[in-house]
Amino acid sequence: MDDPLPFFRRQTIFLTGGTGCLGGCLLYKLAMKLDTAKVYALVRESTERGVSQLKDIMPNQIDDILAAKKVQFVVGDVTKKNFGIDPAVFTEMARTVTVIVHSAADISLKNSLQECVRRNCLPVLELATLASSFKRLSKFVFVSTAYVNYHLPDGVVQEKIYPAGDAEKLLTQIMKTGTVPVGYLHPYSLVKNLTEQLLLSRNPRLLILIARPTVIAPAISQPYPYYSRHGSCPGSNYVQRYMEAPDSGIFHVSPLHPTGTNIFDEVPVDIAANVILLHIMDGTTGIIHAGAGSYDIIDHFPHQPGSRRPEFRYLIDKRVAQGRYAEFLKIFGRDWYFSSAASQKFAAIEGPLSIALGNHDAGKFMSDRTRRLRDDVVRRRSLEGSTKL
Repeated sequence: MDDPLPFFRRQTIFLTGGTGCLGGCLLYKLAMKLDTAKVYALVRESTERGVSQLKDIMPNQIDDILAAKKVQFVVGDVTKKNFGIDPAVFTEMARTVTVIVHSAADISLKNSLQECVRRNCLPVLELATLASSFKRLSKFVFVSTAYVNYHLPDGVVQEKIYPAGDAEKLLTQIMKTGTVPVGYLHPYSLVKNLTEQLLLSRNPRLLILIARPTVIAPAISQPYPYYSRHGSCPGSNYVQRYMEAPDSGIFHVSPLHPTGTNIFDEVPVDIAANVILLHIMDGTTGIIHAGAGSYDIIDHFPHQPGSRRPEFRYLIDKRVAQGRYAEFLKIFGRDWYFSSAASQKFAAIEGPLSIALGNHDAGKFMSDRTRRLRDDVVRRRSLEGSTKL
C-alpha cells in the first residue's frame, strides 16, 4: 500500500462524534498523524464546549490539535434537520468535503427502541441525504457495531449484511408502536442493523463503507496509552462494577450455544481507528469488521485482594438466577467469531496506520488497565468519604 500521508493531505473530512472515544481518536490521527488537509468536526452547542470535551479526554494533546489549524469545529445537532448547521458553513463543506465519517452515536443500552431510532438511525439517513449535495465526496463512512447480527447463531460472522427482517417495515412498526416481533440483545444492536440496511438500500449511488468495531477498549498507544472516554468502554465499565460489587459470574445461554468458550472480543480504540482509516485510503466499500479476539477480558479478569477468582458459568437452566450484570453484557453469553478477512492485506503495514501489535503484551496491558480502573474506584470512594474497596 502507498504512503498514507499524500492521500490524506488531499482529503477534507467531515467528522461527527469527534468528542467521543473512537471519534476523538480519529480526530487526533487525522489532525496530528496524517496531516489531513482539513477536518470539519461537528460539536454540540458551541466550539468552546467541544474543545472542553476534547480537553477532558486528551488534556496533553488538545493544544497541539488546535495549533495544527487543521480542525474547524462546526456547531450542530445530529437530531435536527440539516444537522442544524449554519447554511454558510454547510455550503462551504458541500464544496470541499471529500470524506464523511459518521461516528456519532448514543451508545446507551437503556434507551427505548423509538429513542434509539431517533438518535442512531434517523441521523444517519439524514446525513446520507445531505451527502448528495457534496460535490467532491468520494466516501461515506458509517461506524456501526459488530453486534448488529445479534440474531445469528454462534460461530463465524462474515463481513456482510444479515437482514433481521424487512428494514422499512420494522422501522415503521417501531415508530408507530415501539415494538418489533423479533428478539434482540438490546435496542442499540437492532437499530444499528436496521440502519445498515436502510443506508444501503436507500442510497445505491453513495460510496458507502460500513465499519463494525467489536467492543471498544482503551488505546494501546494513541493518542496516548490507555486513552478512553469515561463510559465508552463496556469492558472497563463491567470491571469497575465488579470491583464495586462482585458478581456471581453466571450467564444464561440457549441450548444452541452452551460452549463456555465465549470470547469477549475487544479492540483497542487506536487499532479500530487505524482499520477504518486504512480502508478509507484503500477505497473500500461495503462492510468491514474491526476486532481483536486476543483481548479476552475473562482471561485477565480482575478480582479484589483476598477474594478468589470469579468463576464464569454458562447455564441453560434459567431457574438459576444469572449475575446482576449479565443483562448489561448479554454478549458474554454468546460465542461469535467476527471475520476480518477484508483487513488481512494490511497486516504488514507500518507507520501511523499500523495495525500490527508487535511486542505489545496483552496480559500486562490488561493488568495495568485493571490497576488504573481500581485506582479510579478508590478515588471515587475516597471522594464519597470511604477508602474501603
